[in-house]
Amino acid sequence: MPIHPYGVWCANTVRVTAETAQDDPDSPHIHLFYEDGRGQEYRASINVKSKSSISELAHYRFDNFQHPILAEISDLEMGWHELEKKPGGAALDYIRGNLLNFEDGILLPHDIPGVENDLLDLIMPILQTASSKRSKIYLFGEPYSDMKGIHNIHMNQGSAGGFSQYNGVWQDGGLIIEDVDSGRHIALFLAFGSQAIHTDETTGHAIPNSQVVAELLGHTRPEPDDSDTVPPRPDDTDIILDDRRVAIVGALVNPEGPEGQPEHIGKPELVYLINRSKLGVFLGGWKLLNRNDEAHTLSHDIWLAPGEVRTVTMGSVPLSNSGGLISLLDQNELKVDGVSYTKEEARKSGEIMLFRR
Repeated sequence: MPIHPYGVWCANTVRVTAETAQDDPDSPHIHLFYEDGRGQEYRASINVKSKSSISELAHYRFDNFQHPILAEISDLEMGWHELEKKPGGAALDYIRGNLLNFEDGILLPHDIPGVENDLLDLIMPILQTASSKRSKIYLFGEPYSDMKGIHNIHMNQGSAGGFSQYNGVWQDGGLIIEDVDSGRHIALFLAFGSQAIHTDETTGHAIPNSQVVAELLGHTRPEPDDSDTVPPRPDDTDIILDDRRVAIVGALVNPEGPEGQPEHIGKPELVYLINRSKLGVFLGGWKLLNRNDEAHTLSHDIWLAPGEVRTVTMGSVPLSNSGGLISLLDQNELKVDGVSYTKEEARKSGEIMLFRR
């Protein structure tokens, strides 16, 4: 079954340790210790190596993380909070929540000789600095049954083999650190190289022919066997590519005037799409989704020439002025692109937000 319960632990960092390749060559972890004001020290166990034939993990770090999820967690009291696994709230989903672009990750081994060339080299300094400052941290994942810590602080969908039983949507792990000096948020997300980047909307299982994270980052996909955790690919001639051939480049989410009222004379809410490929793309049946997964279906006659920018009116599907998401799905309801914006970015009425400069 999917991980349960799922939620976020709001706490202060205390100290951090790591298992090296010599300590544990098979299933090592980083252990982050934290407290939440209840007079007890807890442990967060962070995976840094996979048991799959692709042992590396992809590392996604944001030193000035800005996302509407911050508004959902900023007022949480210290301690554990169970979250509903659905859009529009505080739950994380690497695919549907537009937290990251998979192709921007760095695929790294656990611990090898050298400098800044493995996960321990890149993750430990962040957590050591946070611990020295006793920074506030938000840990997303699944608590241990004794409630003395948390694990599954990584992507929790798109797995195969024995790990597929834990797949689900809106239940991904991760950590967000609130830097006490700058007020910035530092986010760290981890995905196993063997996990698929397209998953079923209900089960979170890998969609056939989907690329896996490592493959997208230049790793050769191994042939799966009965014991492997790499999702099988039934047909190598029909690979689902994650190339953002059509991208969301801008949006007008806060038009001038009272929206939805007869006296409104400004522009409607708009999304701007660009064809980045060398071929024309037929957009009939494609969908634009808002943060609550409400969908606007594009008309059957939209054709986007190479390099063309097209304005799409969102009609009855609202784009929130309080921060939100915009996702683009193709005719097979596979994600092509996605962006996020904050309340501050949407504050000025009549201005077009640009997502790719």
